Amino acid sequence: MRRLLVLASILTLFLSLASCRQEQVKLLLGGSGWNKVVIIDKETKQIEWEYPLEKGWECNSVACTPEGNILFSYRKGAKVVTKDYQELWNIPAPEGCEMQTARILPDGNILLAWAGHPSVIMEVDKEGKEICRTEYETGIERSHAQFRQVNKNTIGNYMIPLMGGKTVCEVSPQGELVRSTDLGGNFFTVLHDKDDLYWVACGDRHILLKANMQTGEVVAQYGQEDIQGVRLFFVAGLCKSENGGIYVCNWQGHDKTAKEAGSPQVFEMDESGKVVWSLNDNERFGMISDVCIMK
Repeated sequence: MRRLLVLASILTLFLSLASCRQEQVKLLLGGSGWNKVVIIDKETKQIEWEYPLEKGWECNSVACTPEGNILFSYRKGAKVVTKDYQELWNIPAPEGCEMQTARILPDGNILLAWAGHPSVIMEVDKEGKEICRTEYETGIERSHAQFRQVNKNTIGNYMIPLMGGKTVCEVSPQGELVRSTDLGGNFFTVLHDKDDLYWVACGDRHILLKANMQTGEVVAQYGQEDIQGVRLFFVAGLCKSENGGIYVCNWQGHDKTAKEAGSPQVFEMDESGKVVWSLNDNERFGMISDVCIMK
């Protein structure tokens, strides 16, 4: 009987360790000015997979597809690759335009957007076949100043945070402006929180805020020195964390003193505003502007 109890205890321990191993979080990271896209183990912070990028590709969107493949934008286009480096498809942006958005939608389809005149938002299926297309004129002359990450909200409209403007624009699939929310501008992305509340990454304003997109009311705001252990530089990609908080990309390409500041390149903040995880390793990691949890 004692032997059976010992064996049962060993089996329970083994299953517990196996379960913990399966639950280890992997993060997909990319960034404008970095020469690769990588997958890291969150706990060890070791790079477990990487995909090389060419100089000038400016990757500002990374995502994991439902099939476990890697989606990313690279200024001249967007592509999906497998973990064994096979390219499944590649959709180029027209000459003079910039593909800045590549996102996975809840239904498994993919949202792409390039800046230009007009800017174009596309939804494609997992094979890269176009499902629908929306054209919208941002009113901003330089394509590079128009936007980085476009997202789709819960009612099917597109949220376009204007980098060179002051507003977050909500645009219908027909290309009509539904709402324009003035939050000061220089936006990189917005992340839905709940109801009408969104986290907003305010780029070179060095601000992360949460706002009501219906009313424009700012309900929470973190400035450059407001988060303990972090100095905010260019506030870029956001992602909901597995623990109920958010990951924040702290892109450092516009400040030559950033490395000396010792501030994380990406960090996780809980619901109370406390930093519970961070990555700060300029020797092994480049400038990180987007993060995604591998699923």
